[in-house]
Amino acid sequence: MGHWQYYVSREAVLLERYIRTVGYSQMFGRLSRHRVRQMLIINHRGLNTLYLNSFDEKRRLAIVKKEYQNGVFRKLLPFWQKIISQLNYYLHRTLTEPSIDYFKQFIKYYQLSRAIVFYTEELDKLIKQKKIKGSTDLIGHWHEQAEKASSLGWDKLQPFFRKIAKNHHLTIQQLMYYLPEEFFVLFKEGIKVPLKELRRRQDYYLLLLKDGRLKLYIGRTAQSLEKKARPQSSRLLKVKTLKGQAGFYGKVKGRVRIINTSAQAQSMKQGEILVSTMTTPRLIMAVKKAKAIVTNEGGLICHAAIIARELKIPCVIGTKIATQVLKDGDLVEVDANRGIVRKL
Repeated sequence: MGHWQYYVSREAVLLERYIRTVGYSQMFGRLSRHRVRQMLIINHRGLNTLYLNSFDEKRRLAIVKKEYQNGVFRKLLPFWQKIISQLNYYLHRTLTEPSIDYFKQFIKYYQLSRAIVFYTEELDKLIKQKKIKGSTDLIGHWHEQAEKASSLGWDKLQPFFRKIAKNHHLTIQQLMYYLPEEFFVLFKEGIKVPLKELRRRQDYYLLLLKDGRLKLYIGRTAQSLEKKARPQSSRLLKVKTLKGQAGFYGKVKGRVRIINTSAQAQSMKQGEILVSTMTTPRLIMAVKKAKAIVTNEGGLICHAAIIARELKIPCVIGTKIATQVLKDGDLVEVDANRGIVRKL
């Protein structure tokens, strides 16, 4: 039942994405009935595109609405504080006393932190739809805290991953395309995944979460599933004006730089207009160079809007198609006062 609808596009390696997605299927355990039962992830060379099932989303939003009205959100806040604290604790222990047990504890709190990000995004969606009345400041605070703690926490584990990769004569990039159980077996028994298999995963894979069970597909099987499941992309018109929502006000002109991954962020030049599916803490160095930010996705609690308000730079979020209409070097005017981006 239901159909697949586009959710987000993000940079993530397979090990991280798999762990995140399992976490979405579990969320906060007995403290909340909210769970993600259906999710489709299509990876093309490190950029993940996520789709959600429309029926499953309707069910989840009904649960979030009821829980918010019944005070569950407020009851979750002390738990969320503990999650972020424990995430940082096990990050430190994994780095200082590397062990698989500490890393498994890190994974547990990493998944719960990502659950906070997902849950607050659904709350924000209900507020925008005017189905609940709530404080976007409070929801945005927890969304950003969990986003930073999880994304940057994972990145800080690089020395731990680098050591394991070196011990087993792998590159860190190869290690990042192990599944969690394969990672644990490698750590304990030294059994490797064939390099040919890892190369295929790096290039293209599909993850399908169905009724709480997550499975990896590659090659022709993945292509066949993608063709059946993914919505057909509509032909984009040659538009010159994009409309979105103001994340922070202001009006500037500048050249476009498309930034979706940390590798692309290195090409960002001071004073360019950063255009992205959605910014994350991993793109912060590029964001700090931007004269303005334009995104496909997001609401007032998204990273782009929050960081734009902190840096006081114009920001237009939720244009839906900015990265498909604009290209590097395009001269544009960002009028965040009206939520409009215009090609010049």
